[in-house]
Amino acid sequence: MTNWPKVSLVTPSFNQGQFVARTVRSVLLQDYPNLEYIFMDGGSTDETMDAVAPYLDRFAYWRSERDGGHAAAVHEGLQRATGDIMGYLNSDDLLAPGAVQQVVEYFRSYPEVDAVYSHRVVVDENDVITQMWLLPPHSNYLISRWDLLPQETCFWRRGLFEQAGNVDPRMAFALDYDLFVRFMRKGKLMRMNAFLGAFRWHEGSKSALQYETVGRADVEIVKQRYDIRPRLGDFIIGRVFKGLAIRLGKLYVHFPFRGILPFLGAFGVDYNVLWGGRLRGNGE
Repeated sequence: MTNWPKVSLVTPSFNQGQFVARTVRSVLLQDYPNLEYIFMDGGSTDETMDAVAPYLDRFAYWRSERDGGHAAAVHEGLQRATGDIMGYLNSDDLLAPGAVQQVVEYFRSYPEVDAVYSHRVVVDENDVITQMWLLPPHSNYLISRWDLLPQETCFWRRGLFEQAGNVDPRMAFALDYDLFVRFMRKGKLMRMNAFLGAFRWHEGSKSALQYETVGRADVEIVKQRYDIRPRLGDFIIGRVFKGLAIRLGKLYVHFPFRGILPFLGAFGVDYNVLWGGRLRGNGE
């Protein structure tokens, strides 16, 4: 491949110093020659900026100052992005090695596709794989009703972003859900048969702290905003959709499916092993 489209990634950050260096390394160590990485820190008061200090000269843009919160930081970062392909990665999540290259090749092979995402790997605070989701082929009906699209694995074309608009900076939790519903209404989404990244579940994560309160309220706001109304049987369909994704992940542990990274066929494995031990390096 001689014409490398620019890929822009944004990381919003606030007080995730325990994890942020691994997040940053998972982006900067991508084997891709035209990557624009933007780091938006909200004025962290922990060790965040010390952790990313070795990488500051590799960011296309960075700042560390008080801002309007998570959604506002993502909004500003994406507004600054200049890439043909875009995405954002939260400061405790991880990309898989070669993820960006896989996405670029997929977009080249399927020019009619506007946004992609993959199956999900869940890791704990020590990078140990604790769960996997195997998602069915993309369905606008399913994803618009149940917010199960793995945000850390989602990439989209600039053209779709320009049509659908940026994230809503007023959202406290469901900024990704709101954005992806708009994407589904403007373009074509596909689920790649891959594991493009890892979602980190830990006691301090927003998902753990806010879902039952702010999260549920935000999801309802999105459904009302886009007139996503429940249909007969949705309760049963939702339970099956959520449960099946996790149960298939457990099945995959014993019977890895062709076409997906074979390494991921075991719980309790350190995700850093997939990276050849490089996630916990220093300044490489």
